[in-house]
Amino acid sequence: MRTLLVCIGAVLLIAADRPLIPCPLREATTPGGAIGYRDCGRGDPVMIIPGGPGLDAAYVDGLARMVTASGHRAIVIEPRGTGASRAAIGDGSRLTVAGSVADVEAVRAAAGIGRITILGHSFGGAVAQAYAAAHPDHVAALMLMDSVGPEMKSAVQLDGWRRRLTPDDLARYDAARAGGDRIAAMKIKFRASFYHPARGTAFIDSLTNDRIHLDVMRLSDSYQRDYRIALATARFPVMILAGDIDWIRGNEPALTATYPRARLMVIPHAGHFPWVDAPAATRRILDRALRRPLDAGIRKKGRNGEPLRP
Repeated sequence: MRTLLVCIGAVLLIAADRPLIPCPLREATTPGGAIGYRDCGRGDPVMIIPGGPGLDAAYVDGLARMVTASGHRAIVIEPRGTGASRAAIGDGSRLTVAGSVADVEAVRAAAGIGRITILGHSFGGAVAQAYAAAHPDHVAALMLMDSVGPEMKSAVQLDGWRRRLTPDDLARYDAARAGGDRIAAMKIKFRASFYHPARGTAFIDSLTNDRIHLDVMRLSDSYQRDYRIALATARFPVMILAGDIDWIRGNEPALTATYPRARLMVIPHAGHFPWVDAPAATRRILDRALRRPLDAGIRKKGRNGEPLRP
């Protein structure tokens, strides 16, 4: 299986002398077909749930390498209908909140893990929160990176990214949206979500159309209808991480209200993909989060949206 981000290894700033950690592909059996997952490294397990919905999991390869570099085992789920789990899309009937939660649980069980840290990125944060609500006894910690909120219907999307587009790019974005070209619009928005434009361009150039599955995006419809999280008394540590210029930060008020004892950390000079945009800062924050117990209570500076320096 091809790896999406290998060609931008320099962008990820992973040390050239650090060998890639083998990540064998394994499978979890479910009633709707096999769900693939990559099993990388050793140590306390961290399951990474990619976003989209509909993006192949390879885009989080750099994030998985950071997790393993911190001495942890990274389990990267390939969501139903994407990557190695493409055939499991079937008729699409399992692209629901309950279906995605069941897939995560099947991977946890197949990997032989009792309690696991769940790290959800972007839309993957919705899946992570839904899983944590359904299976709290299996969650060691919940980490939400540039995540959607606990109720997608009320999410506030900040539009500062539009100001980073050239007039021509903005016109192309609006035309793509009006014409129903969701992939083109997504790529323009993703590129504008980077603090460092060159890194954004390299990332988008590597995000080929065959790695984006529009038919999986119907999963978001189920989350719009059925997804509502209220875990103010979560029995596990919660960490909220976000790139400082990310448009999805409009969800922070709802997240901090739902998880009032969470720890909020803002990654400076980063957007929606901080491990690509600001790899050094992201590595330090992940290392702190994964090596030390998460602090109880949100630091005042973090609550006010100021960067918590790693």
